This record gives sequence, C-alpha cells and structure tokens, in this order.
Amino acid sequence: MFRNPFQVAIAFALIALITKLVLFYFNLQHDDTSYITYAYMLILLCTIFFGIRSNKSMYEGNTTFAEDFRTGARTASFFAILVGGITYVYYTKIDVEFFPVKRAVSIAEYTKNIPDLISEKGLVDAKLFFKNKLLTLNTIYSPVSQTSYTLFGLVFLGLFHSFIFAMLMKKYPGFKK
Repeated sequence: MFRNPFQVAIAFALIALITKLVLFYFNLQHDDTSYITYAYMLILLCTIFFGIRSNKSMYEGNTTFAEDFRTGARTASFFAILVGGITYVYYTKIDVEFFPVKRAVSIAEYTKNIPDLISEKGLVDAKLFFKNKLLTLNTIYSPVSQTSYTLFGLVFLGLFHSFIFAMLMKKYPGFKK
C-alpha cells in the first residue's frame, strides 16, 4: 500500500487535516470534549503502525528493534511537523475566531471572581493580577503556542508509541506484510 514511512506520514497528515476541517464544519471545535485530541491520538497510532509496517515490508520483515523504533520515530516526527504546519495555517487562515472565543470564555471566568479578588488583594494588586492573567491568556491562546504544543506533544507521544509498537512488532512478527 505505502512504499515508505514518509508516504504514510503524508497520507495520515491529510487525514488529520480532513478531520480538523470536518470538526470545524460541524462547529465542534469549541466543544468541551476535545475531539481533535482524540482523533490525533488515533491517527498518530495508525501512522506509526503503518510506518513501521511499510518499512518491514520493504526489508521483507528482517528488521531489528532499533530499526523499527527509528522508523516509527521518524514517521511520527514527520507527521508531527506536517500536522504542526496544518495547525498553524488552520488557526491563522481558517478558524481565526477560535482563540478570541477561548479568551472571552476565560476572561468571563476571571471577571466573576473580581469582587473577591479585590477584597483579598486590594484594588492595585487585583488590577495587576488581572493584567498578568490577560497577558498569559494572550500567550496561551495564540496560533504559535498551539502549534508548538501540538508539535511537541505529537513528537513525544510518537517516540513513546514507536517504542511500544517496535516492542510489539518484535514480539509478534505477524505484522510483516
């Protein structure tokens, strides 16, 4: 099916993009349940599995644990880079209202507690505290930080899952072809 692990990563990155666009189309990106996180986890697992499997089929199943791990890690890393790019473009060009909505929800939560905060810390300290919270929200809810979180999360999870899949494929050699 796939000739090499990079083709696997590209194919599953396209599936991730389609999944993200479907969630956007059905307006599920603001839901409390983070559907995209679960979808990315499943897609990442499939990417690593099929990446290692395509490498095994290229070498007719004669691969070592280290080769399987490297192949899975390389496939997951390439997938993470592609999905990171997709994430940045998505939040800067397609769903530009995502972060303002998230910031507004967080600010509404903080403003509920302003009277208690003023009574505890005083007006000057409460104002400084609220200003720092706004700066933090602007940093957290931005396309660059979301892209970074996605990229590093997928890379580290990809390394872990590559290790697990390499062990499983070494123990159960029926996944060759």
